Amino acid sequence: MADMKPVKVLLVDDDEDDFILTKDIFNEIPQRENYKLTWINNYEEAINAMLKSHYDIYLVDYRLGKYTGIDLLHEAIKSNVDEPIIILTGKGDSKVDEEALEIGAADYLVKDQINPYTIERSIRYALKHKHTLKALRESENKFRIIFERSKEPFLIMDSLGGIRDMNQAGLKFLSYSKEEILNVNGVQLFSNPDDSLRFTEEIDQKGAINDFKTDFISKTHENKKVSVSAFLQIDQHATEELYYCIVHDIAGRIEAEKASIDAEKIAVTERIAKSLANEITNPLSNINLSLEQLKLEISTEDDSSKLYLDIIKNNFERINILITDFINSTQTTELNIQPRALSILLDECLETIEISANEHQIKLIKDYSDSDIFVDVDYDMMVNAISNILNNSVAAQPSFISINFKLLNAFVVVEIQDDGEGISVDNQSKIYEPFFTTKGKSSGLGLTNTQKSIINHNGKIEFESKEGEGTTFYLHLPISNKQVSWDN
Repeated sequence: MADMKPVKVLLVDDDEDDFILTKDIFNEIPQRENYKLTWINNYEEAINAMLKSHYDIYLVDYRLGKYTGIDLLHEAIKSNVDEPIIILTGKGDSKVDEEALEIGAADYLVKDQINPYTIERSIRYALKHKHTLKALRESENKFRIIFERSKEPFLIMDSLGGIRDMNQAGLKFLSYSKEEILNVNGVQLFSNPDDSLRFTEEIDQKGAINDFKTDFISKTHENKKVSVSAFLQIDQHATEELYYCIVHDIAGRIEAEKASIDAEKIAVTERIAKSLANEITNPLSNINLSLEQLKLEISTEDDSSKLYLDIIKNNFERINILITDFINSTQTTELNIQPRALSILLDECLETIEISANEHQIKLIKDYSDSDIFVDVDYDMMVNAISNILNNSVAAQPSFISINFKLLNAFVVVEIQDDGEGISVDNQSKIYEPFFTTKGKSSGLGLTNTQKSIINHNGKIEFESKEGEGTTFYLHLPISNKQVSWDN
């Protein structure tokens, strides 16, 4: 079997240092032999190379001297350049990113966040997307084969929203049969009707649309986060316009981006903690030494002075404990991972709140559908993590707290629900931040530590909350290898 030719990639960037960094990233791609990177540092040479189709794909920096990557993209589209173009932007250039996609860029990448995985994934996606669209336009027969066999949902509808066809992947994705979907209007697929209107306006205006992000709603009323790429085509008799739509499920991509943000927040917390260790603990030690010396020098018969010294001492100890807890919460701890029965672990967590729950007349409900589920965890760390959530539930003054779990692929999802006061919309984005608390005597580190523990266990933590109605946390934990072997 003949070796496949490497993908010829052209980097258009006027900064040689960026080329060196990009070259280093390509060298770290596991299949780096599949790619051949070339560099051009100016607009004129780049457009000449594009017009002659010398390369398979282009990585174009937004800043190109007196020109921009958008200028080059405009010129390429106007000249019918067929190869995909990926725009490289800086942080905070979201408007540039959106403009690039609207004009016709295959993708965009934020330069500070590029790594071997993201750049290789983006190139593969862009090339695959290019070939798919080309095949759709080249042949109706080829289109039919791709339409039916594609693993991604395909949808054909008319300008009034009437659905003319949907492939098997789309039917499965949205839980419809072929007969049912043909009786659905395309507008009904959009969770937000305004998105449907905007989608139609854009495709009618431009003739094509790329990476249109929205939510589709399935027959079972499940929201599906999707990105839609589509083009408008007039049938051979010029009697009607049809929209050919490729639907991408981007839920995984959104989750990955969220995980990246959470990891960055944890890293920032660790940096703050290290700084606090030097900037605060040393002065606190000096205060404590001075306080002890004052106690020796001030007469013990002076009750007023003794009272003030005790106040200072108590507040010193409170600050010292708070700082120590914060620093400890950010330290990387070696996990003692062992397979443990999830039902036993959750029972121990419930025991930590049993007394306070009884005092506040809170009903504890547990529903373990499968008591034989094992998870690979550091037992003490996971008990603390889940107990933090349960303590917050108690503080929310609910009438009940329920805990159950269910299997989801290679994970078990632990669901902790209460009908307490809930979390306000303003506070929902802050609950994992260090020191954030709505409870007067809390350190505000409980959920910070819980999130870090779950992530360190290669898991995921999510929640839903409505003020005045309650909160539900979902903890995704990997199933133990021991459990898998028993099932087999």
